[in-house]
Amino acid sequence: MNRVFETLGRLPTSKECKFLPPVADYEKDFVSRSTADSGLPYFEFVGDLNKSESDVREYRLIRLPNGLTAFVIHDSLESKACASLDVNVGSLADPPAFQGLAHFCEHLLFM
Repeated sequence: MNRVFETLGRLPTSKECKFLPPVADYEKDFVSRSTADSGLPYFEFVGDLNKSESDVREYRLIRLPNGLTAFVIHDSLESKACASLDVNVGSLADPPAFQGLAHFCEHLLFM
């Protein structure tokens, strides 16, 4: 059996495919907030996160003033916490004078 695979020239948009979630407008859909205890500023996504109706977890998408965006999930049925981080940079971005900087920063993330 031969299979033929098409290569996409571009990814489909949510208008072309009803199963894709709408693309967030990161300028309009974030509102300015501040923490209750210290008053530190952050931005919270107020658009549709497109979750399943059977999903009981609470989701928040926040962006800090330094540009870091975090996806926070609260599950009241869980007793443990976890975190995941995507820095979107690696060893190919190391300056020539500081080879290994990305690896060093990776270790700093878990201190």
